[in-house]
Amino acid sequence: MTADNSTALRFPFEERCDKALRELREAAVLDVECAQFGEISPLLADPASVFSTLSSGEDLPLSERVRGYFFRHDRIAAHWRVGDAGSRMVGEFSLTHIMRAVVEHYMDDIWEGDDDGERELYSELRFFDDTPRSGSGRMALLRVTPGVTDPEVWFFDTRQGAMRMELDYPDYLDAVLVTKGVIGWQYLYCEPDFSGPGFVSCSAGLQEMLETFPVLFPDHDYTDLRSRLQERL
Repeated sequence: MTADNSTALRFPFEERCDKALRELREAAVLDVECAQFGEISPLLADPASVFSTLSSGEDLPLSERVRGYFFRHDRIAAHWRVGDAGSRMVGEFSLTHIMRAVVEHYMDDIWEGDDDGERELYSELRFFDDTPRSGSGRMALLRVTPGVTDPEVWFFDTRQGAMRMELDYPDYLDAVLVTKGVIGWQYLYCEPDFSGPGFVSCSAGLQEMLETFPVLFPDHDYTDLRSRLQERL
Protein backbone atom coordinates (compact mmCIF):
# COMPACT_ATOMS: atom_id res chain seq x y z
CA MET A 1 0.00 0.00 0.00
CA THR A 2 1.29 3.47 -0.84
CA ALA A 3 2.01 5.51 2.26
CA ASP A 4 -0.27 8.40 3.18
CA ASN A 5 1.36 11.80 2.89
CA SER A 6 -1.22 14.13 4.43
CA THR A 7 0.51 17.02 6.16
CA ALA A 8 -0.71 20.19 7.87
CA LEU A 9 -4.36 19.77 6.89
CA ARG A 10 -5.91 23.23 6.82
CA PHE A 11 -9.29 22.98 5.12
CA PRO A 12 -12.44 21.18 6.27
CA PHE A 13 -12.75 18.93 3.23
CA GLU A 14 -9.10 17.89 3.54
CA GLU A 15 -9.76 16.85 7.13
CA ARG A 16 -12.82 14.85 6.09
CA CYS A 17 -10.81 13.13 3.36
CA ASP A 18 -8.10 12.29 5.87
CA LYS A 19 -10.70 10.57 8.04
CA ALA A 20 -12.09 8.62 5.06
CA LEU A 21 -8.63 7.46 4.00
CA ARG A 22 -7.89 6.33 7.55
CA GLU A 23 -11.19 4.43 7.61
CA LEU A 24 -10.07 2.54 4.51
CA ARG A 25 -6.61 1.77 5.85
CA GLU A 26 -8.01 0.54 9.17
CA ALA A 27 -10.62 -1.80 7.63
CA ALA A 28 -8.99 -5.20 8.07
CA VAL A 29 -11.08 -6.90 5.35
CA LEU A 30 -9.87 -4.50 2.65
CA ASP A 31 -6.65 -4.72 0.67
CA VAL A 32 -5.76 -1.07 0.17
CA GLU A 33 -3.30 -0.40 -2.63
CA CYS A 34 -3.50 3.37 -2.39
CA ALA A 35 -5.08 5.83 0.06
CA GLN A 36 -3.25 9.10 -0.07
CA PHE A 37 -3.06 12.82 -0.65
CA GLY A 38 -1.11 14.01 -3.66
CA GLU A 39 1.37 16.86 -3.88
CA ILE A 40 0.56 20.48 -3.09
CA SER A 41 1.57 23.04 -5.69
CA PRO A 42 2.19 26.54 -4.25
CA LEU A 43 0.34 27.95 -7.27
CA LEU A 44 -2.82 26.02 -6.34
CA ALA A 45 -2.68 26.23 -2.54
CA ASP A 46 -4.49 29.54 -1.95
CA PRO A 47 -8.26 29.28 -2.43
CA ALA A 48 -8.75 33.03 -2.88
CA SER A 49 -6.28 33.04 -5.78
CA VAL A 50 -7.69 29.84 -7.30
CA PHE A 51 -11.30 30.99 -7.27
CA SER A 52 -10.39 34.49 -8.46
CA THR A 53 -8.57 32.97 -11.43
CA LEU A 54 -11.46 30.65 -12.22
CA SER A 55 -13.88 33.58 -12.06
CA SER A 56 -11.87 36.04 -14.15
CA GLY A 57 -10.00 33.69 -16.45
CA GLU A 58 -12.60 30.96 -17.01
CA ASP A 59 -15.83 32.93 -16.35
CA LEU A 60 -16.58 30.47 -13.56
CA PRO A 61 -17.74 32.47 -10.49
CA LEU A 62 -18.25 29.47 -8.24
CA SER A 63 -20.63 29.65 -5.30
CA GLU A 64 -19.58 29.79 -1.66
CA ARG A 65 -20.95 26.28 -1.24
CA VAL A 66 -18.62 24.93 -3.93
CA ARG A 67 -15.72 26.92 -2.49
CA GLY A 68 -16.32 25.24 0.87
CA TYR A 69 -15.06 21.97 -0.63
CA PHE A 70 -11.65 23.31 -1.64
CA PHE A 71 -8.58 21.11 -1.28
CA ARG A 72 -5.01 22.02 -2.17
CA HIS A 73 -3.66 18.67 -3.34
CA ASP A 74 -3.28 17.84 -7.02
CA ARG A 75 -5.13 14.60 -6.28
CA ILE A 76 -6.75 12.77 -3.39
CA ALA A 77 -6.90 9.11 -4.31
CA ALA A 78 -7.72 5.61 -3.12
CA HIS A 79 -7.78 2.17 -4.71
CA TRP A 80 -8.82 -0.94 -2.80
CA ARG A 81 -10.53 -4.31 -3.01
CA VAL A 82 -11.84 -6.93 -0.61
CA GLY A 83 -9.33 -9.58 0.43
CA ASP A 84 -11.86 -12.39 -0.08
CA ALA A 85 -11.40 -13.84 -3.57
CA GLY A 86 -15.16 -14.32 -3.93
CA SER A 87 -15.94 -10.64 -3.45
CA ARG A 88 -17.23 -8.49 -6.33
CA MET A 89 -16.56 -5.20 -4.55
CA VAL A 90 -13.74 -2.95 -5.75
CA GLY A 91 -13.29 0.75 -5.15
CA GLU A 92 -11.37 3.67 -6.58
CA PHE A 93 -11.55 7.41 -6.65
CA SER A 94 -9.06 9.97 -7.86
CA LEU A 95 -10.25 13.49 -7.10
CA THR A 96 -8.46 16.23 -9.01
CA HIS A 97 -7.82 19.77 -7.75
CA ILE A 98 -10.60 21.93 -9.15
CA MET A 99 -8.27 24.28 -11.04
CA ARG A 100 -6.48 21.42 -12.75
CA ALA A 101 -9.78 19.78 -13.63
CA VAL A 102 -11.18 22.93 -15.23
CA VAL A 103 -8.11 24.04 -17.20
CA GLU A 104 -6.55 20.67 -18.10
CA HIS A 105 -9.10 17.83 -18.08
CA TYR A 106 -11.10 18.46 -21.23
CA MET A 107 -13.46 15.58 -21.88
CA ASP A 108 -13.47 16.15 -25.64
CA ASP A 109 -9.76 15.34 -25.69
CA ILE A 110 -10.87 11.79 -24.80
CA TRP A 111 -14.37 11.43 -26.26
CA GLU A 112 -15.78 13.73 -28.92
CA GLY A 113 -19.30 12.32 -29.25
CA ASP A 114 -21.18 11.00 -32.25
CA ASP A 115 -23.17 14.05 -33.36
CA ASP A 116 -23.17 17.85 -33.06
CA GLY A 117 -25.20 17.79 -29.84
CA GLU A 118 -22.85 15.36 -28.13
CA ARG A 119 -19.79 17.19 -29.38
CA GLU A 120 -21.09 20.46 -27.93
CA LEU A 121 -21.82 18.76 -24.60
CA TYR A 122 -18.42 17.08 -24.36
CA SER A 123 -16.67 20.37 -25.14
CA GLU A 124 -18.17 21.73 -21.89
CA LEU A 125 -17.28 18.75 -19.68
CA ARG A 126 -14.15 18.46 -17.51
CA PHE A 127 -13.36 15.29 -15.58
CA PHE A 128 -12.53 15.66 -11.90
CA ASP A 129 -12.80 12.05 -10.65
CA ASP A 130 -11.58 9.01 -12.57
CA THR A 131 -10.23 5.48 -12.14
CA PRO A 132 -6.68 5.33 -13.54
CA ARG A 133 -5.58 2.30 -11.51
CA SER A 134 -8.54 -0.01 -12.13
CA GLY A 135 -9.10 1.29 -15.66
CA SER A 136 -12.89 1.05 -15.44
CA GLY A 137 -13.35 3.90 -17.93
CA ARG A 138 -15.78 5.69 -15.60
CA MET A 139 -15.39 9.39 -14.83
CA ALA A 140 -17.24 12.19 -13.07
CA LEU A 141 -17.46 15.47 -14.97
CA LEU A 142 -18.17 19.13 -14.30
CA ARG A 143 -20.15 20.96 -16.97
CA VAL A 144 -18.31 24.27 -17.37
CA THR A 145 -20.46 26.95 -18.99
CA PRO A 146 -19.94 30.75 -18.87
CA GLY A 147 -21.14 32.37 -15.67
CA VAL A 148 -22.18 29.17 -13.90
CA THR A 149 -21.92 29.23 -10.11
CA ASP A 150 -22.90 25.62 -9.38
CA PRO A 151 -21.84 23.43 -12.32
CA GLU A 152 -23.83 20.36 -13.26
CA VAL A 153 -22.17 17.02 -12.53
CA TRP A 154 -22.26 14.29 -15.17
CA PHE A 155 -21.11 10.67 -15.12
CA PHE A 156 -19.45 8.94 -18.05
CA ASP A 157 -18.89 5.33 -18.94
CA THR A 158 -17.65 4.01 -22.25
CA ARG A 159 -20.79 1.93 -22.86
CA GLN A 160 -23.44 4.57 -22.27
CA GLY A 161 -21.69 7.90 -22.65
CA ALA A 162 -22.42 10.90 -20.44
CA MET A 163 -25.35 10.91 -18.00
CA ARG A 164 -26.38 13.84 -15.85
CA MET A 165 -26.28 13.11 -12.14
CA GLU A 166 -28.78 14.16 -9.48
CA LEU A 167 -25.91 15.58 -7.44
CA ASP A 168 -24.00 18.83 -7.48
CA TYR A 169 -20.24 19.08 -6.90
CA PRO A 170 -20.38 19.25 -3.05
CA ASP A 171 -22.93 16.42 -2.93
CA TYR A 172 -20.71 14.31 -5.17
CA LEU A 173 -17.69 14.80 -2.91
CA ASP A 174 -19.80 13.95 0.14
CA ALA A 175 -20.91 10.73 -1.56
CA VAL A 176 -17.32 9.74 -2.39
CA LEU A 177 -16.47 9.79 1.31
CA VAL A 178 -19.44 7.55 2.12
CA THR A 179 -19.04 5.06 -0.74
CA LYS A 180 -15.22 5.11 -0.69
CA GLY A 181 -15.40 5.04 -4.49
CA VAL A 182 -17.08 1.63 -4.85
CA ILE A 183 -17.07 1.12 -8.62
CA GLY A 184 -20.39 2.17 -10.11
CA TRP A 185 -21.89 4.03 -7.14
CA GLN A 186 -22.59 6.97 -9.46
CA TYR A 187 -25.29 5.03 -11.34
CA LEU A 188 -27.40 5.30 -8.19
CA TYR A 189 -27.60 9.06 -8.76
CA CYS A 190 -28.43 8.90 -12.46
CA GLU A 191 -31.93 8.29 -13.81
CA PRO A 192 -32.97 4.63 -13.28
CA ASP A 193 -33.46 4.34 -17.07
CA PHE A 194 -29.69 4.64 -17.43
CA SER A 195 -29.15 1.49 -15.35
CA GLY A 196 -27.98 -0.45 -18.38
CA PRO A 197 -24.95 -2.61 -19.17
CA GLY A 198 -22.54 -0.48 -17.16
CA PHE A 199 -24.70 -0.69 -14.06
CA VAL A 200 -25.40 -4.41 -14.44
CA SER A 201 -21.69 -5.19 -14.47
CA CYS A 202 -21.15 -3.60 -11.06
CA SER A 203 -24.52 -4.15 -9.35
CA ALA A 204 -23.24 -7.14 -7.34
CA GLY A 205 -20.48 -4.99 -5.90
CA LEU A 206 -22.98 -2.29 -4.97
CA GLN A 207 -25.17 -4.82 -3.20
CA GLU A 208 -22.14 -6.11 -1.32
CA MET A 209 -21.22 -2.56 -0.32
CA LEU A 210 -24.63 -2.00 1.23
CA GLU A 211 -24.36 -5.26 3.16
CA THR A 212 -20.85 -4.68 4.51
CA PHE A 213 -20.22 -0.93 4.76
CA PRO A 214 -22.78 -0.20 7.50
CA VAL A 215 -20.77 -2.62 9.66
CA LEU A 216 -17.33 -1.45 8.54
CA PHE A 217 -18.14 2.26 8.66
CA PRO A 218 -21.02 2.74 11.12
CA ASP A 219 -20.57 6.52 11.30
CA HIS A 220 -22.09 6.88 7.81
CA ASP A 221 -25.73 6.67 6.72
CA TYR A 222 -26.43 4.30 3.81
CA THR A 223 -30.23 4.65 3.78
CA ASP A 224 -30.46 6.73 0.61
CA LEU A 225 -28.01 4.55 -1.29
CA ARG A 226 -29.91 1.42 -0.28
CA SER A 227 -33.25 2.79 -1.51
CA ARG A 228 -31.71 3.96 -4.77
CA LEU A 229 -30.20 0.55 -5.43
CA GLN A 230 -33.54 -1.15 -4.87
CA GLU A 231 -35.16 1.18 -7.42
CA ARG A 232 -32.66 0.02 -10.04
CA LEU A 233 -32.55 -3.74 -9.48
